Amino acid sequence: MAKLETLYIVQPQLADEQVDELIRGFDAVIPENKGTLIKTDKWGKRRLAYRIGRHWEGYYVVSEYEGEGSTQKELERRLRIHEHVLRHLTTSVDPRMAAELVRRAEREKRGDDRRDDEGWGGDRYGDRDDDGGRGRRGGRGDRGDRDRGEGRS
Repeated sequence: MAKLETLYIVQPQLADEQVDELIRGFDAVIPENKGTLIKTDKWGKRRLAYRIGRHWEGYYVVSEYEGEGSTQKELERRLRIHEHVLRHLTTSVDPRMAAELVRRAEREKRGDDRRDDEGWGGDRYGDRDDDGGRGRRGGRGDRGDRDRGEGRS
């Protein structure tokens, strides 16, 4: 069984009760089709990157589950035909990435974070020197003042 993640965007004008009922309906599809629901995250209303229909906002929901192709197909079929769903996207979760996320969560829980101000990786851009990574060239000041016509000819 593959581990999958489905993100779907619901119309923003729905009441919270309607959104919860919609989520419960989609979550029920997974066990019906021999899948296992891991978790469902409600991200809430967010502004869309571009307008979809007449909507500039949408209610984002992410469901993580394990299932076969038939589980994914049935969930996507129902998302596609439901009138309140604006968009949906299903991705498979890489097992190596999932294991790394579990290890990272455990490390944060223990407080065993390697990034501190004194040790390696302390600054945000650890690969840059004090000169901002521009080397001997320096900043833009070596080009001259373009307003006065100095610099390149």
